[in-house]
Amino acid sequence: MIRKNIRLEVIGNLFMIGAGSALHFVFDWSGAWHPLALIAAVNESIWEHLKLAFWPGVIWAVVAPYPDRAKALAGKGIGLAVTSALIVAIFQSYTAVLGRNLLALDIGTFVVAIVLGQFISCRIILRDNKQMRRFGLVLLCAQLAAFSLGTYRAPDHWLFVDSRNGLTGMQAHSVGRMPHN
Repeated sequence: MIRKNIRLEVIGNLFMIGAGSALHFVFDWSGAWHPLALIAAVNESIWEHLKLAFWPGVIWAVVAPYPDRAKALAGKGIGLAVTSALIVAIFQSYTAVLGRNLLALDIGTFVVAIVLGQFISCRIILRDNKQMRRFGLVLLCAQLAAFSLGTYRAPDHWLFVDSRNGLTGMQAHSVGRMPHN
């Protein structure tokens, strides 16, 4: 069972990285179809980039053949929160030092955060701790609510501000996307 869970997490890493990378462009490819804004990036804010790891992680937790679905969802609840925290912390740290973002470091941040989040998720899935399971499921539900609302009702907060135009949410997309630097 341990090997199966580890194998599922490794495949999950690949799925999340591939699907998350594609979700960066899906909204534009769809012609800005508003329902896709739920899971795909609509602008260049940090918040929109967090969705690129979150939604593939949730999808993986639902479709992967985990022996215990509740444990998998709880593990993902915690692992995905760690992934988001790492993306924010690493991005903010390196851009504070360099004074700007670099695409290679953005991609590296995304990959490292997913791998570490999946590692934590795997550790939680392999444990049978009811309190941890409850905490993980509550955390997953809170993230589902936040990620479902954050794009459509983006607050005026630095996490939600598009780095290109200073706008948030869908309004940031309406002024047009520019190539990634």
